[in-house]
Amino acid sequence: MSFDSTYSGPPTGSASGNREQLLDLTTVLAPRQAPVYGMLPKQAATADLVEWTVDNLRDADADNAVAEGVDVGSTGGDSFTGQFGSLTRLSNRLQHFRDTFNVSKKQELLDSVTPIRIQEAEEKAASQVLRDIEKAICSDNGAVLGAATGGGNGGTDPIAGKMRGLGAWTDPTLEAGNGTQSSDAVQEVPDAFKTPEASVLGIGADASATATEAAAGLTETRFNAMLTSVFEETGEQGDHVLVAGTSVRNEIVDSFTRVSSSATTFNQGDGSDVNYNVEIFQGPYGIVKIISGNPKCLGAKRAYLLDPSLLGYAEALSMGSTMLEDQGGGPRGYIDTMGTLICKGPNGLGKITDFS
Repeated sequence: MSFDSTYSGPPTGSASGNREQLLDLTTVLAPRQAPVYGMLPKQAATADLVEWTVDNLRDADADNAVAEGVDVGSTGGDSFTGQFGSLTRLSNRLQHFRDTFNVSKKQELLDSVTPIRIQEAEEKAASQVLRDIEKAICSDNGAVLGAATGGGNGGTDPIAGKMRGLGAWTDPTLEAGNGTQSSDAVQEVPDAFKTPEASVLGIGADASATATEAAAGLTETRFNAMLTSVFEETGEQGDHVLVAGTSVRNEIVDSFTRVSSSATTFNQGDGSDVNYNVEIFQGPYGIVKIISGNPKCLGAKRAYLLDPSLLGYAEALSMGSTMLEDQGGGPRGYIDTMGTLICKGPNGLGKITDFS
């Protein structure tokens, strides 16, 4: 027996007249949040090389005792000491972020499930630039000085300037005079201010970890040791934020004992606030708020222990949209912004990377 069925046609057959259905529904399956950028205090930048100073105190001296009647500077007395010999200038380079958008005139006129119009294209470009900023901040990039030549195409293309990311700022293996911090385009971090090895957990990154400790992975004991190392540098009992990749956060939630749930809000820098689910870890020197990093900007086995007061973001150009001349094909433009990461105290930060 023969049936008229959906198998016949089109263009010829019983199915030729069947209507198609395309729902008025489009889902963007991509994380938009930028938690690290959102928590950084913002300030203005007025130069390509953004600089700031850091200082510390000498070691405490239990034998600082003055004999009775001895004048300052006399024989047997204390000599005059310059107090700012440890003052150090640190710096970072501006990075110019940009994404373009355009829509043809015909597409602007047509009815579409996803509104493919210039406003929607502009908004999507802005979301993508925000993620680029977050990834640059969380990266291992060294700073790059922009130049008119020296790039690709046989060295004739220009070189784009880049900021130094958190991964480079918190690398404990970069002794002064070696590694990325001495070869990139900004001031290297002197040994007195670099992130201690004990403040970094991970195979190949924590030079103080034995093979057994490294194989143990991320444990509460090792996490507390990282917090202890940070406290020994700063002496401050305060709150920290751990921005964690998925594997790090899952390990903490599943195996740590002193963890409770809460919530917090960060401003994304564009006027919008984003709520985050937070685990609170009761550490030995204050609480640690554990939030998820954007998985497209932060590796699953990477996390940063941050004190927002030791960080900042210097902005030379706020994120904005520029519309260009429509030369006949359709409206077009670009989103751009310019800024850099400020790291006031690498020795007060911590990092988890590539634990087993």
